[in-house]
Amino acid sequence: MESEEATMVFVYGTLKRGFPNHPLLAGAAASFAGNASTSAPASLVIGPYSVPFLLPSPRIASSGPGSHRVSGELYAVSPHALVDLDTLEGTHLGVYERRRITVLVEGGGGGREVEAEAYLANTSYAEALWLRCGGEAAEIGDYTMDHAARYVAPTHRASGLLHAIHIFIANPPTSPSP
Repeated sequence: MESEEATMVFVYGTLKRGFPNHPLLAGAAASFAGNASTSAPASLVIGPYSVPFLLPSPRIASSGPGSHRVSGELYAVSPHALVDLDTLEGTHLGVYERRRITVLVEGGGGGREVEAEAYLANTSYAEALWLRCGGEAAEIGDYTMDHAARYVAPTHRASGLLHAIHIFIANPPTSPSP
């Protein structure tokens, strides 16, 4: 893959090495550029089907003591693989938006800042999703194998992800009966 054609992409969930959707990044379509994290605190929540959502709004991302830099990986992705990623992430359906963010790539005695593309929850539902998930209390810094163990692949879902998100947002969690 020629680097001038490549797009740097930050992944933070099911596309990481060892996670369910990583095969889309395998082979010549993408090359691993390093472990990375968001350069600023960001909100990462788990939505329906155990799908991770990095939220776009700075006013959603907390800046208090519980705020997190979200961990992930950085890849140089070919144009063909980028199309496949856009399809997986439903950018054409309004599920995610691919946006430029700044990430800190690990290495050496510190890290270096890199501009990269990342898939963020669509702004049309991001704040409602954050609130429905529990706001600041639900934010995590890393999508783990425990989260991925509950992940439901697109081929096994009862409905499309965007539909599931809207149902999830519309139905508040039930309180346990006394």
